[in-house]
Amino acid sequence: MKYRTSRRGGSETRQGGTWMVTFVDLVSLLLAFFVLLFSMTSPDAPQWEAFTASLRSTFSADSEKRSREALMPESVETEDPGTGVNLGYLRRLLEVAMSRDAVLQNATIIEKDGRLILSMASDVFFQPGAAAMQPSGEEALFDLAVALSRIDNRIDIVGHTDPRPFTSPSGSFRSNWDLSLARALSVADTLQRFGYRKPIEVRGAADGKFGEIDSSLPLEDRYRRARRVDLVIYHERDRR
Repeated sequence: MKYRTSRRGGSETRQGGTWMVTFVDLVSLLLAFFVLLFSMTSPDAPQWEAFTASLRSTFSADSEKRSREALMPESVETEDPGTGVNLGYLRRLLEVAMSRDAVLQNATIIEKDGRLILSMASDVFFQPGAAAMQPSGEEALFDLAVALSRIDNRIDIVGHTDPRPFTSPSGSFRSNWDLSLARALSVADTLQRFGYRKPIEVRGAADGKFGEIDSSLPLEDRYRRARRVDLVIYHERDRR
């Protein structure tokens, strides 16, 4: 370490960097304090995923692709080889994905009887009486396909309609059953076009579940809730 020597009144003084020792000790103590704080915390997985995705979107050139990939972990190990990703954990991850898309923000997600059910209103995906996917719906399903492609859980897609007499503007469908199945197939096909490669069981339920909708709601609201496509995610791993 270099010193500067000066003489004042015949005496010699030395000016050095001894203050650095105290400074380094202080920084070391602060670092140890923050490490201790971090070790005592349990960060929420979905919030952490959202935080890392936002960092990628800010600092990465291919931010859009990376932020979508950050929504789900690359791999999730389970204790039981016969089960997939924990549904509670998966629900939180999907809620992060849903919050990023204007279309999926209107979807509902519930956990029931060992299944996770994501209900998406048909009105935002399809024109009345039609099963061709609208562009806004395709964009929403792109994000969903990225998320679902990282898990091994069994997945079904079920189409639903309201119970009103069916009228098809194009004459393509003979009944509500045909329409509900065609819409479920359209959602499954869109997911597969965007990279989801695992088997999907597709069903049309028409108005068969209309009785499960809250009867205290106004009739038009019940009809609106009936027109939907459900993505059903099971706890068990898909072995097909």
